[in-house]
Amino acid sequence: MLISITEKMIKYLLTHPPQTADDFGDVLRKILRTTKSYVAIPAKSELLKSYHKLLDARKIKKSVQLEKLLTKRAVRTLSGVAIVTTLTKPFPCPGKCVYCPSEARMPKSYLSDEPAANRALNLKFDPYEQVVQRIKALETNGHPTDKIELIVKGGTWNAYPIDYQYWFIARCFEASNHQLGRPVILNEAKRSEESLSQKNRQRSFAGAQDDNYKTTRLQLLNLQKTNESAPHRIIGLTLETRPDYINEKTIKIMRELGCTRVELGVQTTDDKILKLIKRGHDTEEVKRATKLLKNWGFKVDYHLMPQLPTATPAKDLKMMLEIFDDPDYRPDMIKIYPCTVIQNSELYQWLKRGGYKTYSNRKLIDVLKKFKTKVPRYVRISRLIRDIPSHHIHAGNKTTNLRQVIQKEMAEEGLSCECLRCREVGHVSHLFKDGTKVKSRKIKLFVDKYEASGGTEYFLSYEDAGRNCVYAFCRLRILSLRGEIPRFARDKLRNPPNNKEIAALPTVARDDKPYPAFLRELHTYGQLVGIGKKTKGASQHIGMGVKLVKKAEELAKKAGVDKLAVISGVGVRGYYKKLGYKLENTYMVKNIE
Repeated sequence: MLISITEKMIKYLLTHPPQTADDFGDVLRKILRTTKSYVAIPAKSELLKSYHKLLDARKIKKSVQLEKLLTKRAVRTLSGVAIVTTLTKPFPCPGKCVYCPSEARMPKSYLSDEPAANRALNLKFDPYEQVVQRIKALETNGHPTDKIELIVKGGTWNAYPIDYQYWFIARCFEASNHQLGRPVILNEAKRSEESLSQKNRQRSFAGAQDDNYKTTRLQLLNLQKTNESAPHRIIGLTLETRPDYINEKTIKIMRELGCTRVELGVQTTDDKILKLIKRGHDTEEVKRATKLLKNWGFKVDYHLMPQLPTATPAKDLKMMLEIFDDPDYRPDMIKIYPCTVIQNSELYQWLKRGGYKTYSNRKLIDVLKKFKTKVPRYVRISRLIRDIPSHHIHAGNKTTNLRQVIQKEMAEEGLSCECLRCREVGHVSHLFKDGTKVKSRKIKLFVDKYEASGGTEYFLSYEDAGRNCVYAFCRLRILSLRGEIPRFARDKLRNPPNNKEIAALPTVARDDKPYPAFLRELHTYGQLVGIGKKTKGASQHIGMGVKLVKKAEELAKKAGVDKLAVISGVGVRGYYKKLGYKLENTYMVKNIE
């Protein structure tokens, strides 16, 4: 009964296309009334199944407009990729930060009823199952999943045993390759809690090159090769860590794993506050880590935390603006997580005895509004809050829709934010009468140049003439202009303090040939369009990416660079091969002399 109704609904929707989500619901209710069907309105997933069934049977024609209406939470792929988040197993954290909650069954700072964390807990932190279940959920809700941005959460990634790191990422690639069955890559018994205990931590690092480690590493490399043409290609991999756990050896391993972006827990640029909250590193470590990551081509994403102990609205505004004013910072992306007090944290004890008091939510909103008006065009503010259920919060921000509140107030006051997220095409389609159709408007190439971490950065973007809408962009970093070419295997930088385990890690990459320039990111915004497909009016797959790469090559060549390296995600290697790039030392490299 349900199938016939949903098919009837699909056919009616095709001949009477609704213009808005409200119209969509009204049409469905009208059909139920006319057919005298006393059933609930079918879920979008059920309608989508019927749509694809009719499409496969060639009983209807494809409708992009209807597909958009049937896609649940379209925002999940609105930036051109499908986000898949995984969480690592609990493991002792090297940090002692006073604000971090400690729940025994979760990685440090995570709570079991946070959405992604809860999903991971229910799946026993199995990376394979986490990726598979996420892909299935996205597909059920109508999202393409052939371009995946994999984000690994769980705290300090580099503090985990090296064999676990390789095993975890290998399982993620295996799931993305959609192979039949579940072959065990590495003895899963070894992945028990005992092997991740503090007493075995040194042993795990020391045994990093045992037979299991070597086997897993080879498996990973083979899985990556398969992923270059797999149904679900990992086009970007993000790892989360601390600045003092970044050095040459950890970077080399992250590159071999396929990492392209690193999220750094910076929190604040005030050394006094960093010491007070027992963060365990200072701002010099942040600057050192930022420079090293950029010199290896990584995208750098800062976590910032206003409302920390002793912070004031004025201090926080100054702190957040400093990351752009000081060229030794200047990250590519930022996430703002206002400090909140959770019961199982040391900060909760401070709160109880009157040793901590946060400033008001009203003042926080005012600070963030002022901050957003000063953000450079090359930066993306990915998040303004963290998804902590409000019942856990004893002090601090509880506004779950903080971004929307700030945007509404800024619009009413005539203020605007120029960060990438606020200007990407999928988020500003309301500004144009013709929606997001690219060919109906003129687009222009902009090149913004700035200095950062001892190198010269070029932010190249295709935007509308008023720079209100970004369709595509890339980041080019040239080191030779400042004599900062890194000798990868000969970097004399000291190891982070109290980090003997990392110092003992094996050297993975053996090629010490320097790269004078990096293409650190290439991204086309807009609703995700499947690989090899085209959608009328969409911004993806119409050649903007190729043009940006060519322009980056021209700028690099003009600067005297003879070789350009791309920190490509594994699943995008084929794209760069078509442009003349070859795989070399985990990068896609091309001679441009």
